[in-house]
Amino acid sequence: MDLAELMGDVERRGFTHNFAYESGELHCSEHGECVSADEARIVDSRSVDTGTDPGDDATVYLIQTESGLKGYLILASPFYADPEKAAFIDRLSGRLPD
Repeated sequence: MDLAELMGDVERRGFTHNFAYESGELHCSEHGECVSADEARIVDSRSVDTGTDPGDDATVYLIQTESGLKGYLILASPFYADPEKAAFIDRLSGRLPD
């Protein structure tokens, strides 16, 4: 499965909003919502590994905020990931549902 196919699945599951990581928060430009790691949780994650170029590898995190907004955040391969964004994901990961 490539990233385009994965994103189609993500949207069919209702996670339609693109979250951006900025200054220690998630930002959703469509709603103007900004949330901290304490106000959101990772519902699921899916990885894409094409097996050819590590630059094409990514993990898509499905995130739901306390207000009910459902979206996704894409993290590049660990070799290319922004360390602050990866640390934010680690904080959110501690809030995985049982």
